Amino acid sequence: MKKQIILGLCLLATVLIQAQEPVQYLHFNVGGGLHNLSYTMPNGTQNGKSGYTINGAYSYFFTPNWGVQAGLGIQSFGATSKLTYFTAAPAVDSEGDAFEFRTQYTNWQEKQNALYLEIPVAAQYRYAINEKLGLIGSLGAKIALPVYAKYKTIGGQIRTTGYYEQWNVELYDLPEQGFSTITNSFTDKISLNPVFTGLADVGGLYRLSNNLELYAGVYFNYGFNKTKTPDTKVIYQQNGVYNGMLASNQVQHVKPISFGLKVGVYLQLGKQRNAVKTEIAEPTLPVITPIPEVPKDTVVE
Repeated sequence: MKKQIILGLCLLATVLIQAQEPVQYLHFNVGGGLHNLSYTMPNGTQNGKSGYTINGAYSYFFTPNWGVQAGLGIQSFGATSKLTYFTAAPAVDSEGDAFEFRTQYTNWQEKQNALYLEIPVAAQYRYAINEKLGLIGSLGAKIALPVYAKYKTIGGQIRTTGYYEQWNVELYDLPEQGFSTITNSFTDKISLNPVFTGLADVGGLYRLSNNLELYAGVYFNYGFNKTKTPDTKVIYQQNGVYNGMLASNQVQHVKPISFGLKVGVYLQLGKQRNAVKTEIAEPTLPVITPIPEVPKDTVVE
């Protein structure tokens, strides 16, 4: 019985879909807003940056209201972090003496930028308010592939010293021993992982012609998985190697999150679907042939 019900529902859905004339669109949009390469810092602060999105997609509406879309796009993300933090780690110098390598970060700032290539798939819903205006919304997911990621330090200082407990002395300003004040600008690439992102957008449509509509709306994207695996390295090593914030133990849970405004166009493919008009035929009156008059003086036998 259950199989028959399921078969009947599938058959009904197929009939309903086939009863509608499908409509196809190509659409393009650009947008911008807050595009945060979001992460947490236990000993610092993080802020998102503005970014942009550029997209092209194909939509197939199998009913006047419901459809699906697939496309291709790019989206930028960024963040700026600031760290004021003290750390100490055991070390051994070139002469074999044990000491404590101390590092003081004071307003140490770094910015990160990333660019993703995105492949979205979503369900869409359209609603016509009148002949000119309409609403459209999308809900789905996409895979985002990192194509560019880089960091650059933009301010603050790092001061390294060596504390020898056996002599109760702290050494500083000895660059040959790794004890110095660093204000250099560091820049390098960042290794990021692909990320699965949820997408949602809603907007309005304004019809300019039978095949062209203007679009304006809002969008929201949220990363489901981490685009950067947490690391255990320190930001600045004793040998002078700078690893960057995202490759250190100071950053966790890196996820891209974005929301903003976008505008674009919808181009309908093929002919415009017109509503079927039912014409009521006017009633045809019978033709009445007049009876010829008979003269009064004519005798009818």
